[in-house]
Amino acid sequence: MVLDGVDELDDHIDGGTLERKLIVCAENELAAEEVTYRPPNLFPSSKETVETIKGWLRECFTTHTECQQLQKSNRPSGASSPGPRRLLHLSGKAAHPQVRLQENSSASKFVEYAALSYCWGGDQPVKLKENLVKSWMMDIPYDQFPQTIKDAIQVTMALDLQYLWIDALCIIQDSNQDKAEQISRMAEIYEQAYITISAARATAVPEGFLHDRYVAGEKGFRMPFTCQDGQKSAVILWQGREPDAWEPIDQRSWCLQESILSPRVLEYGTHNIRWHCARSRADESKLQSDGWVGHSRTFAQLNMSHPLTSSIDWTGLGESYKFVEVWQTLVSHYTRRGLGWYQDKLLAISAIARKMSKMTDKHYIAGLWTEFLGETLLWHPNHGPDAKEKASRHATYVAPSWSWASFSGEIDFTFGSTMHLLELVRCEVKTQIPSDEFSAVTSARLEIKTLIFQARIRKGYYGWFLWDEQVKDEIDGSLMFDVVEGDVDGEVVEDEQLMLALIMTQDALMLKKKKGVGVEEYVRIGIFREGQRMTNRARWEMGEVVMV
Repeated sequence: MVLDGVDELDDHIDGGTLERKLIVCAENELAAEEVTYRPPNLFPSSKETVETIKGWLRECFTTHTECQQLQKSNRPSGASSPGPRRLLHLSGKAAHPQVRLQENSSASKFVEYAALSYCWGGDQPVKLKENLVKSWMMDIPYDQFPQTIKDAIQVTMALDLQYLWIDALCIIQDSNQDKAEQISRMAEIYEQAYITISAARATAVPEGFLHDRYVAGEKGFRMPFTCQDGQKSAVILWQGREPDAWEPIDQRSWCLQESILSPRVLEYGTHNIRWHCARSRADESKLQSDGWVGHSRTFAQLNMSHPLTSSIDWTGLGESYKFVEVWQTLVSHYTRRGLGWYQDKLLAISAIARKMSKMTDKHYIAGLWTEFLGETLLWHPNHGPDAKEKASRHATYVAPSWSWASFSGEIDFTFGSTMHLLELVRCEVKTQIPSDEFSAVTSARLEIKTLIFQARIRKGYYGWFLWDEQVKDEIDGSLMFDVVEGDVDGEVVEDEQLMLALIMTQDALMLKKKKGVGVEEYVRIGIFREGQRMTNRARWEMGEVVMV
C-alpha cells in the first residue's frame, strides 16, 4: 500500500485497519477505480526534479548542524589536500560534455566532487588502464561511456559540480599496486565527497538510472480521501514493488560501505529519489523523497524505510558492547549481499573497519578485532532454509580458517558472555600492503590460550558426535559444522582426533590438526556447544593452540 500526499494519515488511522478496509472497497468497486497509476516526476532528470534536489542540498548545508559537523570532521585539516588521486573533470555543455582525467598531488587544492555508487554487473566496458592514463588526461570520448556513467555525469553537471569520482575510471584496473593503494583510501574518498550519487535502481552499468520510472504492468487503485482537517487527498492501493523492498544496489557488497561512509547520498531508486544525510539517518521520519511516497512515520516506527544499515553511531563505538553489536550486525548484513569476486571479501568492508579502528584505536585482524576476540571468533554460516546461498569455503585463500571471511554465504554470530580466561598470545597477519592491516590478507596465524580438550569425532545413527576416549562415553553437547551437512564427510573422518578450544562459557571452536606441517597448527571446522550437564568440564586443561 502506498499513501500519496497524506502523511497526516499516519497520525489518524491505523495502517493495518485502513488497508483491510480499502481492500474490501476495491473488491466491491465502491468509490474505487482500477488505474495504471504513474508516479509524479516520471523522469528523474527533469528540471523540476533537479530543482528539488538543489533545494535538499541547500537545506542540508545551511540548516543541518549535524551534517555540517560531520563534513568538518571528514574533511582533512589544512588549506590544501589532495583528495582522491584522480578525478574526472567535466566541462562544456550537458548535451555533449567534455570529460578528461585529472591527477591530483599532495599540493593540489581540494575540490568539491561527487562520487558514484553503482552496480558493475560484470566486467566494465570502459575502465582505466595504465596505457590509457596519458590519453585520458587529454580527453575521454563521452559517447563510449555506458548509460549509468553518462547519467552520473549529467547529474553531477546539473548540480553545478565539475568533478566526479568513479572507481572503474579513476583507479587503474590492471595495476594491483594502484588498486591496493586506492582501496586503502576508500573511506576518505566517500567521506570527503560533496555528495554520493547512488544508482540504486540499475542492476548493471549499461542500464542507467535517469529513465522513466514507470514499470510496465504495475497497476493500482486510486481512491479519494478526506483528512480530518478537511484536506482532500488520495489513497493508492498498489500492486507492485513493496516500499521496503531491496533495490539492486542493496544487494552489492561494495556499496554497503559506500552508503554508510558518504555524508550525503542521493539515491535514484526504482520509483523515487531519496535523500540521505546525517539528519535523516538520525531521524528517518525526516527522509526526503520524490515520486512515490518513499517514507512515512509508520514505516519509520516499523524500521521498514530502508532494508539495511544506512549509518553508524560513530561516537557510540567507545562502548564495548556497542562496538561488538555494530560489527556483528555489519558483517551479517554485508555477507547477505552479492560479491562479484570473492577475493574482495575483506576489501569490500575494509573502509568501514579502518574508520572504526581510527575512531576507537582498536586492532583489526583479518575481519576480527583483538580486543573482542571471543565475540568475533564465534561466527557461524547460516545453513537455514532462509539462506540465499549455500555456505562453503573459498576455493583459494582469502582469509584464515578462523575468520568469517574464509567462507562464502551468510554469516551470523553466537551471542553470550565471553569467557574471561581466553587470552590472545600472538597474532601474525601478512597483507598485500605490508604496513596496512586492512589490505588483502595473504597469510595469518593466531595463537590463543584457553581451556582445551581432546576428543574423537564419530558418526552414529543420529549424526556426528564427540567421544571422550578416557571415560569411554559420548560428550554431552551439540556440533555446528561450518560446512553444510552433506559436505561434512569431506571435513573429517571417523574417529579423527579434534581439539576443542573454549571461547565462551559453553561454546568452543572445533579444530582439527592441519596436515603436512611440522608444528602443531589447527584449522577451524565448526563450533561445539556443551550440553547442560557439562560432564567433562573438570578435565579441560589450560593450554595454547595455534590456528591458521
